[in-house]
Amino acid sequence: MGPYFYRTNYDGEGAERGYRTGLNWVIIGDVNDRGSLEFTTTFMNKSFVGRKDGYVVIEDTQVVHAAAGYRRWFGSRYSAVMSLYTSYPLGDSEKVYNSFPVDPVKTYAHENAETGLDFGAQAELWAQGRYALTTEARYSWALTKNHDEFSDQYGFMIVLRYFFQGQNTPREELLK
Repeated sequence: MGPYFYRTNYDGEGAERGYRTGLNWVIIGDVNDRGSLEFTTTFMNKSFVGRKDGYVVIEDTQVVHAAAGYRRWFGSRYSAVMSLYTSYPLGDSEKVYNSFPVDPVKTYAHENAETGLDFGAQAELWAQGRYALTTEARYSWALTKNHDEFSDQYGFMIVLRYFFQGQNTPREELLK
């Protein structure tokens, strides 16, 4: 569990500078010593950017971003993940920028769900007993976005991990 710092992959007209913060939690279940199934849930305020004929609209929506995928381990401290995600809106969208003279194009912020792929690379920074501190860079590629819409995002998370598996066995023994 930990913070997720992210931004929409758009640097054009009306773009917000800097990173936003969401809350992220991850559950990992080992399949073997090289792979794990992973389930991630992130709560965030996501931006959807629509463009047409030189005009831009940016809409924000609070979403829960739920992903399920496979994590591949490269030793005990490094891993990569690929997941299928769906983002579900938690309320109505809000226009934060609009240069259209009349009704703007409709973005995916108004849909019931957005689907895409998450890609990530993780490194363990510190470990002691059953606790570990990790950092991960992520890219979310939206598959269901409209033409000339920007909703892909990139970011990084910092995660405090607790090792539940094998409650009576020290983590170091299980990693041998």
